[in-house]
Amino acid sequence: MSFFPLYDDVGSYPLPEYIDNKTFNQFYWTAYKAIINKAEISEHRGIQNYFITPVINSFKQKLEAGVEIINYPQHMDMYNQFLIPLADYELEPNLIDPKGAIIPEVRVIKEFAKEYYEKNEEKLKLKICITGPIDLYIKKHDFTIYKDLAINLSQSINNFIKNSIIDQKYLETSIIAIDEPSLGFIDIVNINDDDIIDIFDRCFEGINSKIDTQIHLHSLKKAQLALESKKINVLTCEYASDKTNTIPKNNLDKYDKFIRVGITRTNIDGIIGENIDIGTSWDSLKSIEGTLKLIDSKERIKHCFKDALIHYDDRLKYIGPDCGLSGWKPPEVAYELLKRTKDVIMQFRSEMTK
Repeated sequence: MSFFPLYDDVGSYPLPEYIDNKTFNQFYWTAYKAIINKAEISEHRGIQNYFITPVINSFKQKLEAGVEIINYPQHMDMYNQFLIPLADYELEPNLIDPKGAIIPEVRVIKEFAKEYYEKNEEKLKLKICITGPIDLYIKKHDFTIYKDLAINLSQSINNFIKNSIIDQKYLETSIIAIDEPSLGFIDIVNINDDDIIDIFDRCFEGINSKIDTQIHLHSLKKAQLALESKKINVLTCEYASDKTNTIPKNNLDKYDKFIRVGITRTNIDGIIGENIDIGTSWDSLKSIEGTLKLIDSKERIKHCFKDALIHYDDRLKYIGPDCGLSGWKPPEVAYELLKRTKDVIMQFRSEMTK
């Protein structure tokens, strides 16, 4: 086997139990403002305790679990994270001043990566996930999409991307992903497909070609838009929870695209529902031990991986869990899900190289 899919994750992660969302959000925006004003955030006790420490700890858990290209831990709401800065630094409708297009987590991880490299002489690879222009547009406005306003959102996303690209000996931005979970589930009738493709491509204008550009789709019903994009080279989808969510491999061959699939289920509410349907009591699922039992078995993960590899062969470039882990609380449970996925990947690699 001349290739092997790399292990990345989609992003969201549960906060430690000692921090609630309100407290994290408070110090997230305090840190954001401090970074904009070029202040030293590590000396602020609240920022250190309630923003920097949980971000680093979550990142370290992903690293220790074996994720190879790590998405910065997304503890913040996927819309507010970008719409609040846009509102504060809006130059014209939907267009953010580049100085406000900051992802604070990236600054924190950059400092951690320096220290990690000094101790381990190991370069870390980072994935950046940003909510896509169509989903941001719908959240900010409505389902009637005007291209000029959407293009401004694309330029805003482009500003966030460019401010998040790192290429140092200790840390490299390897993947940029835009997250479009609604695409394929909603009908957008007032704008044509060519315009949507243009809106997507503007997000990645001027990005180094060595960085893989992903679009995260929950459904592949609108995969053709990504296939025809000139700037997106990897499609991603929820596969472990729905193995019919595929496209033909020859479509990827035709457009010279790759795919990332989830091989471990993360739809925890659906998994809980399945267990209750077969007679498992809710009380037995509420404990850490009960939640751990909800994680897919190694056998199921491996079977899912094999099926995806059979279907996509050399077009399967990335694997990992399905979308986000914020519901897998506490963080120790999310860590176990990531680690179990890595164990299967390593076992499979070993078998394939024999």
